[in-house]
Amino acid sequence: MAADTVLNIAALIALLPALLAAWKGDAGQPQPRFWILLAVAVAGPVAWTVAAATAVADWRTDLSFALWVSVSASMAVFASAAVFDRDVVRLSPLFLTLMTVLAGFAMFSHGATTAAPMTMAPGDGGWLWFHIGVSIATYALLTVAAAASLAALLQERALKRKTPLKSPQGLPSVLDCEGVVVRFLWLSAAVLALGMATGTAINLTHGMPILHLDHKTVFAIAAFAVICALLFAHQKTGARGRQVARLVLLAYLFVTLAYPGVKFVTSLLQA
Repeated sequence: MAADTVLNIAALIALLPALLAAWKGDAGQPQPRFWILLAVAVAGPVAWTVAAATAVADWRTDLSFALWVSVSASMAVFASAAVFDRDVVRLSPLFLTLMTVLAGFAMFSHGATTAAPMTMAPGDGGWLWFHIGVSIATYALLTVAAAASLAALLQERALKRKTPLKSPQGLPSVLDCEGVVVRFLWLSAAVLALGMATGTAINLTHGMPILHLDHKTVFAIAAFAVICALLFAHQKTGARGRQVARLVLLAYLFVTLAYPGVKFVTSLLQA
């Protein structure tokens, strides 16, 4: 337990140098030093998550692990996209702040709740691991989109006040933020559709109804519907600015409830 606590703290600390550098403005024109700090910020949570996942045979379902998985996947997706997309890396101040807050919750909830690991029936492991991976990837993609929508809101407010945004500096313009939002919404919709398809396949192999309306399924369908509606509105009506941000944050809320939110309910309220 003591070793787990130390690793939890180390994973959180790994995020802090990149967070401080981003708020100092290093993400606007990233130099090798910033990329090294960002790599450390990815490696810390990912290393702890992999170590925790491989320590048991089945998939852990406790709240702390669920949050660390969310942070690790989101950081990996963000850093990968940042290498190729300058607008994404300029979101670093907001995104790293969000990740640090989630990592803080993960650290403080470690050991506070217990939940039995999810046991996989023989022959079902491949399907279930794939379904879990798709769900985590969707969450990570929407996290980046939500950060971009928040940046758009901040920039829009600054434009209305006719004063430059002082903190954080270097965020993408409203138009560039919208571009990031739309790109990641398309990716999340595609991955989420794949995830729901695999979930249906798992139900069929177990002789269950095609659509099993549990908490996760309901929220996943709601999130998919919101994402598709947003993409349709953007393509057909040119929905911009605050409307885009609100809808993206709504979709993000649904997915947040579907993954770590359900873990919170089952770990704390049903303990």
